[in-house]
Amino acid sequence: MTRRLDRHTGGATSLEFALAAIPLFLLLLGIIESGLLFWSWQALQGAAIDAGRCAAINATSCANVATTPANTASYAATAAQQRGLGNVKSSNVSVTTGAAAQALCGSTTASVVSIVMTYKYPMISFIKLPSSLSASVCFPLSS
Repeated sequence: MTRRLDRHTGGATSLEFALAAIPLFLLLLGIIESGLLFWSWQALQGAAIDAGRCAAINATSCANVATTPANTASYAATAAQQRGLGNVKSSNVSVTTGAAAQALCGSTTASVVSIVMTYKYPMISFIKLPSSLSASVCFPLSS
C-alpha cells in the first residue's frame, strides 16, 4: 500500500504552494500594514506642520488659528481629518506657547509655538506595530 501511495505525486505541487504561500502572504500583509502606518504618520505630521505654520505667522487665510490655542487645536484636527485621519479630535492636540514651548522646543527665544498631536492608529493585523502615533512641531512666532 505504501508503494502505491509513493507513486502518486499529483498533490505535491499544491502542498508546496500552500506551505510557501503562508509566509509570502504574511510578508505582503506586513508590508501593507507598515505602509499604512507610515502614511498615517505622514498625514499627522503634515497636519501639525500646517497648524504650527498658521499659528506662527497669524495668517488671515488660516481662519483665525492664532487667536487661541483652542482654535489652533481645532484647525490641526480638521487638517488631519482632511488628510484622511478620521478620528483625530482637538483634544488630541496640545498647543503650547511662551516659556513652556521654549522648554519643549529647546529654543533660546520664548516666542515659539509648539504643537503635539497624537493619533490612535487602528490596528487591523496581528503584527505588533506602534498603536499610537505622535507628531510634534515647533515654529518661531512672527512679530
